[in-house]
Amino acid sequence: MKLMKQIVCTILTLCLCAGLFIIPSTPVSAATNPSVPKNVDVFYYKDFPMVNDYAIAVQLGTSGRTIKNLKTSNKNLKAKVTSLSVSSSQTQNSGYIGVYAKKTGTYKVSFDVYNAKNKKVKSLSVKVRVLKPTVSNNNPFKKLTFDGNKYDYQNLYSKGSVKINVTMNKGYKLKSIKYRTYGKPKTTYSTSNSKTISNAETTKSVKKIKNNMSFKLNLGHYANYSASSYVFESTYYNSEYHHMSTGVLAPTTVVITYQTKDKQTRTTYYTLYRIADDVK
Repeated sequence: MKLMKQIVCTILTLCLCAGLFIIPSTPVSAATNPSVPKNVDVFYYKDFPMVNDYAIAVQLGTSGRTIKNLKTSNKNLKAKVTSLSVSSSQTQNSGYIGVYAKKTGTYKVSFDVYNAKNKKVKSLSVKVRVLKPTVSNNNPFKKLTFDGNKYDYQNLYSKGSVKINVTMNKGYKLKSIKYRTYGKPKTTYSTSNSKTISNAETTKSVKKIKNNMSFKLNLGHYANYSASSYVFESTYYNSEYHHMSTGVLAPTTVVITYQTKDKQTRTTYYTLYRIADDVK
């Protein structure tokens, strides 16, 4: 009996020792390097250029914090950093670059990724191919033109204003026309370790509404913008978070409210775009 107990104890001891050797170690996240797709396709309509705010997805890697020295190979393609998502707790920071193409063709976009100490981590480039899509749109009014053209969401306006002509179909009544634009970004919240910046929309109304009318509307100058940052430092723990999101285009949203034949109120929206003032 005593011998049996010794055998059992020996077996249990061996099992315990073996278990200590086979316990898996906790994996350590490997550092990642900045990267970008080799090729990106965006679209351009023959009569109306199209802007893609999130055309190029950029992986900033573990140490990347910002994008600098953004350039294009040709004046017919413009680019702007439209989004950044950076945090000390992330293993993969990221961002987006928006582009605006004047013509179809193949272009090159190049830029540098910098770390938190403002040192260049890596230089990257991507080939942007601008293609021609097929697009069609429906118009609910008998006549609704913008600078003499039918509405097309891909139309890009170069001037600061646009002339709008509206004619309602028989039995319909135009009730109101309003338009919304974004203002200049402002600090909305700020403390010693955090800050928030954004811009709000302002709504204005067109006066003297009638079923057959023509009026000039001033377009917006700013894209939607939001940014936030948070930094925490202590003896034992440091943490930071930065995020920015904006666009290449400054939108103006036209809100048209009308009455149908059966006396129901309906609202339709048309968004007009121009290049934001801060796009170089």
